[in-house]
Amino acid sequence: MKIRQAIKRLDAFFRDLKTRPGVMARQLLGQELPGDWQLAELLCKERRALTRMDGSIQSSVFQTAWAAWELMDLGVDALNGGLDRLVSWVLGRFEAGDSGAESLPLALPNGLVLEAAGDAALVTRCLTIRTLVRARHGQRPAVTAAIRELALGPQPATLNLSASVLGALALAPPEHRHHLDGLIGRLGAAQDATGGWAAADLFHMLEALILAGIRPARALISKAVPTLLKLQRADGSFDDAAREERTLIGLRALVIAAEA
Repeated sequence: MKIRQAIKRLDAFFRDLKTRPGVMARQLLGQELPGDWQLAELLCKERRALTRMDGSIQSSVFQTAWAAWELMDLGVDALNGGLDRLVSWVLGRFEAGDSGAESLPLALPNGLVLEAAGDAALVTRCLTIRTLVRARHGQRPAVTAAIRELALGPQPATLNLSASVLGALALAPPEHRHHLDGLIGRLGAAQDATGGWAAADLFHMLEALILAGIRPARALISKAVPTLLKLQRADGSFDDAAREERTLIGLRALVIAAEA
């Protein structure tokens, strides 16, 4: 009952939002508005308008990879010219071994803020890998090598970094899928009795587990529901700023828990 009530509040929160999270939330809930497909096209045009002549967003690998991810979320095919410009720029930098230094602190769309350059670099690399795989470049030698490096490497220094690696490997080819178990196991071992993570960001954890999608990940998502419900505000969001990306992650988590 509590989960259904929480989802109902989220339905109201996203009902009229003219944003990518609004479009995606309504799709997830089966509550699409008649003009949502036109809105999605407009949102794609807005992101393409931010693209520089070289195909980047502010010459930032992270921002460019995220913009490409958003376009794919909005239904843009990997062969679309606007998306291809973004992905080609990211791929070029990736294959050249030049990921570029991101401005610090690096604030992720899910609300996690990274202060250390090494952490920002790994998280950017993980986002780049998952974006390139989703855009059908997973068989490129540099991408394949990077996936293998993540899969066979040691556990990262923090839970937040492990979650980023999990998100990257979630889209990896089947031969690497078994490596998700160790990462999910680490997140599960660190999860407290209320379902939260004292040493990590709840929404960053949930985002990675949602991407993983396999049964052990979904079990951890369900376990996190009590903590998530305690954070929900009257308007359906989960923090003072009512950040839409975090709220979308919360909705996805609750839908998965409801299905379980």
